[in-house]
Amino acid sequence: PISQIERRGKARMGAGASRNGHKLLESVPGTGIVVVPPSDEEAALTTMVRSFCGYGTEPEKGLDFLFWPLKGHEIFQPLPQQSDGTFHQDPDHLASYRWLFRYCLYEMRKTGLVFGIKKEDGSGYAALMLCRPPGYHETTWSMLTSAYKAGLTPPWEAKKGPGNEKFEHTKARMDGVMKTMTQCHKECCPEKHWYIYMLQVDPSCQGKGLGKRLLNFVSTLADRRGVPVYLETVGDRNVKIYEKMGFNVVKSYTCMVGMDGKIGGPGLTEGGGMTAMKKPPAAK
Repeated sequence: PISQIERRGKARMGAGASRNGHKLLESVPGTGIVVVPPSDEEAALTTMVRSFCGYGTEPEKGLDFLFWPLKGHEIFQPLPQQSDGTFHQDPDHLASYRWLFRYCLYEMRKTGLVFGIKKEDGSGYAALMLCRPPGYHETTWSMLTSAYKAGLTPPWEAKKGPGNEKFEHTKARMDGVMKTMTQCHKECCPEKHWYIYMLQVDPSCQGKGLGKRLLNFVSTLADRRGVPVYLETVGDRNVKIYEKMGFNVVKSYTCMVGMDGKIGGPGLTEGGGMTAMKKPPAAK
């Protein structure tokens, strides 16, 4: 039963920093940050899609590369805006993002934390951060149960087959990106650390320092424990932003998916590929 699987997954997590988001927020007062509850899943998904898919701003390059076969528009460019002000997004493209983000929310609630900053008008979230404290990591069981809750089979798996090459290409990219991400994390930050899994700011709220506020919060927690903050990103623009916040480049990895005519298309080489970055703890 799934309930037994969940208990086994929790039992296998390594001991580490507190995973009580409310207590962590109490230890750093005045941030305006909240723990995103499960009841706000749809509001969180809306912010995640708007932040990363290219709704009037540059899409997140790693996922744009991954889901580009389903996009139907130029890679690394915003989605086209229609006359009514909305943005044209292929239904399969949107469904794939939503499945992945739903999976990530479930997985982080099992092994990490989901923090957010609400919009001033209370209509949703202006920014979100999915992160994991030192000593915690995903397990086979946490991944299995998260996939089960997200719908078990992702769209790019459910629809692949003859005549649906775009889903085959997406599957190949997903496999390659996940393999590269795992290698990147393992090699570049083997010590205990705070892990920034996703940092997202709604396009309507960008430029207000919200992402920096979330990062500073985790950096404060990391400094107290004397551990670094680690993340992966794609693109020169993001690298420069994180460098201004005290992160250093550890190494960049090109994701050579589908080269030499294999299914999947060209590899991820933008800005050197996937870049591992680490912020050392402040000296005491």
